[in-house]
Amino acid sequence: MKRNLLILLVSIGIIGNVVAQEHRRYALVWNDEFESGELDTRVWSKIWRSTADWAIHMSSHDTLYALDDGDLVLQGMYNDFLPDDKAAFLTGGVWSIHRKSFGFGRIEVRAKFDVAQGFWPAIWMLPELNQAVDWPYGGEIDIMEHFRSNQFVNQTVHSYYTYHLGKRNRPSQVAYPAYNEGEYNTYGMERFDDSLVFFVNGKRTFNYPRFRKGIDGQFPFGNQDYYLILDAQLGRDRSPYIDTASLPVELRVDYVRYYEIDTKTDVIPEPTEYHQYTKRRFKFRKTVVNPKETFDNPDEYHIVTKKGKAIVSGNVAWAQSTLDQLIGEDGRIANVDFYDKPACPYRGISLDKDGKKWTFGEIKRLLDVMAFHKLNYLHWDGVGNCPEGEADSLREYANDLGIEMVDEIPDVADVGLVLLDNDVQVPLANLVFSKAANGQGGFLILGGLGDEELEALMAFSERYWRGGGAGKATNNEGLPDTLSEAGSRLANFKEKLEVHKNRFHY
Repeated sequence: MKRNLLILLVSIGIIGNVVAQEHRRYALVWNDEFESGELDTRVWSKIWRSTADWAIHMSSHDTLYALDDGDLVLQGMYNDFLPDDKAAFLTGGVWSIHRKSFGFGRIEVRAKFDVAQGFWPAIWMLPELNQAVDWPYGGEIDIMEHFRSNQFVNQTVHSYYTYHLGKRNRPSQVAYPAYNEGEYNTYGMERFDDSLVFFVNGKRTFNYPRFRKGIDGQFPFGNQDYYLILDAQLGRDRSPYIDTASLPVELRVDYVRYYEIDTKTDVIPEPTEYHQYTKRRFKFRKTVVNPKETFDNPDEYHIVTKKGKAIVSGNVAWAQSTLDQLIGEDGRIANVDFYDKPACPYRGISLDKDGKKWTFGEIKRLLDVMAFHKLNYLHWDGVGNCPEGEADSLREYANDLGIEMVDEIPDVADVGLVLLDNDVQVPLANLVFSKAANGQGGFLILGGLGDEELEALMAFSERYWRGGGAGKATNNEGLPDTLSEAGSRLANFKEKLEVHKNRFHY
């Protein structure tokens, strides 16, 4: 038998962070496809010139702007047609300041741009509050910038913490992902109250989390809405030279799309298929089981909701758990088509090393939380304050939830045993979870963890053992307290515990 015993020791350092694909469920709530032939002035206005390095050549002249074949075209050119304007170069840019701001969710901009020395195309965001607070206290989010002839783009965050205090590596403030030169690329950013997550062409490139509760102005990005800026600046790109032979140059924007997330379903790993057909939500009415649709995998299930009625098939217990998360606090649910199955068959908790005498109520609550996170095995020998009759009742209750209670951990190859104690630290936990996720799953062997820690760790295991896709990324400094991008967006372990504690009311 091949069995991986993974022991977590708080004295061990960590040389890398683990990255697991994070998945969200969104609804498109606003978009501009630039197909009307006119700039939507309810949303966009032309950027005025200022002494800021990115706006020193801005002009509102129509020559710099066009809507062409479904694209917004912003140009940078030599000034040989406005003699009264003393600027040597002129550039076009638009922003949504005071007209359209964006809250938590996902921004996507599909665009392409020319490459030339001195051309500085950018897609970025500033806070509405920035008008009352000097930069960089309100923060800046650079979804895409390109400089010179680089084979990559820059994705960067700026704040008082990174700029004035110079703390650019804990956590890292910038990534340099590759892009397809001369082609349209889609640049995306997800903003949450605890992190920013960046994408290029749908591939996650960079995560900037709130660190140590955002002290020293490290994470101002969760405090306000942000407006969007699209501009085609010339000059000041860390090189004063502008290649006039390459002018004019242009930034072409195919579309801007904004999606909002349903935070109540955010804790569910991405299913194999998920479609939300409308943002409209309906009062939930009832659940109907479809016996005609069956699956070989006992954990697979399928949910279709139409106008508040849910039709489920497969593992009804897991389907009901997911429905409980999809239904909002207002009792409403969107029309969805949802199919899901786990990545790993063994997703367990072991109380073998815990040393605690669990009561009937405590085990029952543990089973409820396990079902919420779709864990399917509980290793418990029945020792505690439960007489045999109560233990049998718990086994029946667990079975109804789709959880098998076993006296011994199944003797199966590639099932990781993850030993955790009450000094667990998140980056190390992510490392062990990722190793366990590469096989048949694993069992968390608990050692004196409290309820909040237990719930948070089960959320981690749900990400890995159901979502899979774990991998490694090198951290700049390799420090134990640097933040992991895997399993959780939250900035540190204690904050994650608090969030999960608030999800349950026992």
